[in-house]
Amino acid sequence: MTASARVKSLMTEFQALDPEQDCARMREILAEAAGLVDRTVEPKKWAALRSKYAWCSEELDPVAAVQAYREALAVWDRTTDHDSWASCHGALGNLLVHCDPCGPEQMDEAIGHLECALADEPWRASLLALLYRFRVNGDPADNWRKRIQYQEMALAACSRDEAPLAWAQAQNELGEAYGDEPDADFIPALERRIACHLAALAALGERRDEGWNETWIETSLALSECYLFRGPGQVTEDLALAEGHARGALARCDEDGVRSDLRATALLTLGKSLIVSSSHPDAAAFAEALALFDKAAALIDPLAKPALMATVESLRANVCLKRIALGERGLSGRLLAHADAALDLLAAPEHLRDRRSLLQVAGEGLLAEGDFARAVDYLGRAVAAADTALMQADSVAGRMERIWEFRDSSALLGYGLLRLGRTQQALVELDRGKARFWQDEERVWTMAELAALVPAGGALLFPNFAATQGVVVAVTAAGSEPIWLPDFGLARLMELQRGGLDAPELGGWLKAYALRNSEHDTWRQTIDLAGGELWSAIWAPVLARLAELGVEPGAELVWFPQGGSGVFPLHAAWYMVEEERRWLLDDYTLRYAPSVRAVLARSALPPGSSTAPLLVVNPTLDLSNSELECAWVRRQLGQGVRCLRGEEASSTAVLQALACCDVVHFSSHAMFDLNRPLQSFLLMAGGERLTIEALLPVIRRQAFRLVALSACETAMARTTVTPDEFLGFPAALLHAGTRSVLATLWPVDDAASALLVGRFYQEWRGGNMAPALALRQAQNWLRRVRVRELLELLRGFKDEPAPVGPLAARCRTQLRGFGPDHCPYAAPWFWAAFTISGKE
Repeated sequence: MTASARVKSLMTEFQALDPEQDCARMREILAEAAGLVDRTVEPKKWAALRSKYAWCSEELDPVAAVQAYREALAVWDRTTDHDSWASCHGALGNLLVHCDPCGPEQMDEAIGHLECALADEPWRASLLALLYRFRVNGDPADNWRKRIQYQEMALAACSRDEAPLAWAQAQNELGEAYGDEPDADFIPALERRIACHLAALAALGERRDEGWNETWIETSLALSECYLFRGPGQVTEDLALAEGHARGALARCDEDGVRSDLRATALLTLGKSLIVSSSHPDAAAFAEALALFDKAAALIDPLAKPALMATVESLRANVCLKRIALGERGLSGRLLAHADAALDLLAAPEHLRDRRSLLQVAGEGLLAEGDFARAVDYLGRAVAAADTALMQADSVAGRMERIWEFRDSSALLGYGLLRLGRTQQALVELDRGKARFWQDEERVWTMAELAALVPAGGALLFPNFAATQGVVVAVTAAGSEPIWLPDFGLARLMELQRGGLDAPELGGWLKAYALRNSEHDTWRQTIDLAGGELWSAIWAPVLARLAELGVEPGAELVWFPQGGSGVFPLHAAWYMVEEERRWLLDDYTLRYAPSVRAVLARSALPPGSSTAPLLVVNPTLDLSNSELECAWVRRQLGQGVRCLRGEEASSTAVLQALACCDVVHFSSHAMFDLNRPLQSFLLMAGGERLTIEALLPVIRRQAFRLVALSACETAMARTTVTPDEFLGFPAALLHAGTRSVLATLWPVDDAASALLVGRFYQEWRGGNMAPALALRQAQNWLRRVRVRELLELLRGFKDEPAPVGPLAARCRTQLRGFGPDHCPYAAPWFWAAFTISGKE
């Protein structure tokens, strides 16, 4: 019998077989038939046989099936054999996903095949969305956009009226995706997610037959998670909703047909809500939650559902950490047992972020129990895991998302190293945590480089408020030494900053700041009272030790903020001397720096070079005293100043002008975005937003001696989520090579701003002072200056053309309402917002 005849005979037998009962024989037939066909003579026939062989082998021998599909794809042409080509891609992609284990490279291959088939097989969109959700390789922001694209495609393919169950399931997946947006504004993203889940719940109604009940349970559990972490607003109501949805879901789990793993998830979600819903969980709450976790564990097969079992162990570890935080001791063994058990279950690359979180939980517990050596080991591994994840991010949004995941790991690691006496390594790790977004190299600075930054007779000060006790590492000409602050650690700092570490509602400094317009007196009082606290808790012990180390009044101090301390004006600390206040600025110059790396950043400005200063004046035409401020600035800067005023100051014009100056002064509105710091902006003409992200390419090419941001909130850095990393205008400018940045911590009185900024330039240019000293002198002048002196000063502008002359006259009229010896700007609200960050 010829080969052709044998093939025909085999295929006749093949057609008569039942795929369910005769799959093994069908594979034998197809393997033999393909061996009888000459691939070079009849490639399409051979490829068809290999494709059928792959289809028959998917369950019996997935590895052989994958190989056969790959061989067939080498033959099929996208154009001439399109149907076979697309079908083969779709089948191979689906098979690769279900081959265990599906590692990162295999997942990427599966994605490639499924995307080839998508136009012909649009039902693949939901699987693609799932794959991009868990994709390890690639930029997080790019993966998220693809996930959204495919999930929206999957939803569009469903009809709420004709297929409400499938539609609800797609809505839930889309809601999960919205909530996972990298570098998102958290609250709007969460609200979009909640809307999706509520829509799904409405579509499901009260049907409880197969599939419907489980989807209803999953939707309720998703809503419980959302309400649990909804944040500011109706916190009590949201937490009640979270617990209610969890209890409702658990009640439905008692019905027939509900998967055991879904019941376990409901138990875990309810337990989580019990712990979080109380601002001060007690032993009873912990006991109830742990009992729920134990019930969940009994329902889970760790081999079949390792990630779910890891969630149980992770929650148990978190309960141990909370109990340790409340003062219980002797729990580190149990904490590590649970954490290590979870880590063993999360070995796959896609669980890297979960591993980092667990490692930090273990490290925090060990720190609290005083086991510093093991704490450093776990925290070091947490940082390494986050570093690995960061390396995979390329886009700004992707890098930002990975940066937030570090949280305060580096600060905690630094704290543990300090406790072990490893001061140099502690400083290096702390600084790495403050500059990851900006750094483009891994070279670690040396102690010699650090010593070169110490001001003559002064000190570098590195606070660390990550743990129970605070500490400030002082680096002086004599060396480095930690100064411990037993009464001012994380808890006290968070109480001062936001009302408490786990406060259900925003309080403290941030609440007063948020309500500054409606409760102006409270805001001014908060600034004032914070200065007293900062002196007694931080400066009194630090300065006492610095004096013993040879740092005397008159010296310059450089403060490297950490742990949310960056929102406070440390230079506005005060204490009482014979019934009068004495301010830190009376005796010391205080300069700020976001990180050592920022101060060491190489300037693109050649030594000795000089170009015309640039003034960006009142772009929105609603800052009247901006004109007066800039008139004074122009006097101090001399000839050759370039001004972009009002409508001239478009974003495009400003970006072009920045390339030709070494001093730039912005007198404009600004807004700091706490959730997306790189979208913080200066408001230009026509309402255009000049964001940090838009500025970065320009400032990296043209560094500056000084950038003055006489605008609201330009010295702020994100503090709500990640205490380590400082992301804002000063950090962006300094890492790009700018020498000094003048900026503000809060919206300032524009008359006071005009006076202070003008005086700053007088001291800086006229007095030939370093910027930090010039600002100190200007702030001391403003708080002491009397009405009679201000009237004389403003009289010097009476002959200036409009609008400057009339503005000066109006200010004089307002000042005449006070006595001649009155100091109208003595309160710190007027002057303490301004800071100098940088190299001098």
